[in-house]
Amino acid sequence: LMSLLALVAARSRPPLAAAFVRAASSSASKVWPPSATTTRISPSAQEGISPPCTDRAAVLASLRESMKSSGADALIVPSDDPHLSEYVASYFERRAFVSGFTGSAGTAVITLGGAYLWTDGRYFLQAEQELSSDWELMRSGTPGTLDPADWLAKNLNPGDSVMLDPFTYAASAADEMRSKLDARGVSLVFPGEGQGNPVDLVWGAARPEAPCAPLRVHPLSVAGKDVAEKLEDARRALEEAGADLLAVCALDEVAWLLNLRGGDVACNPVALSYLLVERDGPATLFVDGVKVTQEVALHLQAAQVQVAPYESAVARLARLCGPASGNPSGPQSVLYDPKRTPLGIQKAVPKSLRRHAAVSPIQEAKALKNPAEMRGMVEAHLRDGAAAAEFFEWLFRTVATGRPVSEVQVDREITARRKARGKFVDLSFPTIAGADANGAIVHYRAQEATCGQVTEGSMLLLDSGAQYEDGTTDVTRTVHLGAPSDVQRACFTRVLQGHISVDTAVFPEGTPGFVLDVLARKSLWSCGLDYGHGTGHGVGAALNVHEGPAGIAPRYGNTYPLKPGMVLSNEPGYYLPGKFGVRIENLLKVVPASVAGEGKEAKPVKGFLKFERLTHIPIQKSLIDESMLAADEVRWMDAYHADVWERISPLLQDKPEALAWLRSATRPLGES
Repeated sequence: LMSLLALVAARSRPPLAAAFVRAASSSASKVWPPSATTTRISPSAQEGISPPCTDRAAVLASLRESMKSSGADALIVPSDDPHLSEYVASYFERRAFVSGFTGSAGTAVITLGGAYLWTDGRYFLQAEQELSSDWELMRSGTPGTLDPADWLAKNLNPGDSVMLDPFTYAASAADEMRSKLDARGVSLVFPGEGQGNPVDLVWGAARPEAPCAPLRVHPLSVAGKDVAEKLEDARRALEEAGADLLAVCALDEVAWLLNLRGGDVACNPVALSYLLVERDGPATLFVDGVKVTQEVALHLQAAQVQVAPYESAVARLARLCGPASGNPSGPQSVLYDPKRTPLGIQKAVPKSLRRHAAVSPIQEAKALKNPAEMRGMVEAHLRDGAAAAEFFEWLFRTVATGRPVSEVQVDREITARRKARGKFVDLSFPTIAGADANGAIVHYRAQEATCGQVTEGSMLLLDSGAQYEDGTTDVTRTVHLGAPSDVQRACFTRVLQGHISVDTAVFPEGTPGFVLDVLARKSLWSCGLDYGHGTGHGVGAALNVHEGPAGIAPRYGNTYPLKPGMVLSNEPGYYLPGKFGVRIENLLKVVPASVAGEGKEAKPVKGFLKFERLTHIPIQKSLIDESMLAADEVRWMDAYHADVWERISPLLQDKPEALAWLRSATRPLGES
């Protein structure tokens, strides 16, 4: 550690070096640099709290009895629901129920003699706190830690079997695991017909009820394209792929394609549903009928979309692919994305009729916002910026009086101001409000009984966003309520430099996001620092806050290119365990690039792209070490703040205190 700090000191300006050495003397036992992430934890009502269970040891014992009766030697309990959602309703939080671990990412494996929980570095601390002594934490991504499939293949014996609910595992991942197990002579088996998921049988009456929120129509004025047009595009994709039937399993894809929104998953405006689109036949939505209001029924009828019970989807798919399909040309071939389709759906389709899509055609279309969707995103971000200005003015004023503000109250206050701005539907994810050391826990969620306090001298990382009727927001600001230290200013400034570097990038068409990731890390890397999460994720338009297929991250496997119309986050960070966290996040839209020559107006540059900002919220100037900024970085800051003032100040004319705060917060660097 000390040798790394010496390297940092050698590469840094004197104030930075001295600050890091002082920090090291009080935190030498900490891991440096820390590993962190921006991924949110599960947004259910039980967020951050294990689902009620009086005795998890008894749960394990009951599951093992079930395994013995079924002849299974191991049971896999993933995080997923039958749609492979990132966030799941509490009804599907099986892994949390059996293990007590409530993070959004992880896989539990139960054998007759042990219990193991795989998760990555984002959640090591949380898992250590939540798992009982009956469980062993498997630290994914660390040297010597095998993934669940490889671990099972190594530790089980030939002739053993592994049980898996096929509706909780992606078809592609299950096929890969099956090949590894087969090589060892281990079988992959599934619950028998009528048996159901073994976890559900143990959960029994204590299991939360299935969600049943009503559907609502997403108006054409913000959707920008009617359902008939979208279905026509989907059928064109079927024709190009030589397939007869499109199976849509991802909840946000169903919602987007049918211009519907739901409320079955907290913070995600989606409903539990499947959609089958026939090339030469109807489109059928499989959903619980109680969710279909009269308005929704008329909306679907106008688009010639049929409605069938949710639980009948698999049987319908199997029939369409079978001898009794009713299709004059015989059984229908099915196009689907095996990474976004559960194994249980794939199993209903004969191998000869499977047509794999490298990327779901609906996911691709959804990512490219049309003009109406982008207008909605712009308007939502303007309201969001005004709400944030009101909140920060209140926060600084309140703390200045000597009154502490709890992290939970931070969440309530900024949410209240978003609601007051109109068209508010929900949060877009559970608010992350971490004061001081809690800011270094990137997936931190404050709880009433244990939350920290924001006081004079506190450093607060606030990552929050909203679902509006016309758009989705996601923004992170790190602010100091007093006089920041040299190390805090140095870290903040390096994160800001990475943020500016991504924001100002001009890149060729066809560039995948991982190519830009290095821009966000360059300043941190120059002094031996880093952050352990991706730099940017796709964002839906009045839909899920995380969407594919593109992103900005160091993972070379995602080669999907950035394209005009996409919306992505730009959120580099740095986290010093036990001390503080820094993250600066704006949402950006991808647009064709234009450049201005000497004394000339900007003109489009064929074949190149750039970003334009959607987020308009000040970046705290007192946290910036101006001596570290280059001239073009100073110009960027001043131009950004001038833009924030121009766009947000008209919305605060009836809020004089917030308007005054915004005026001060957006003055050029060097001015008070």
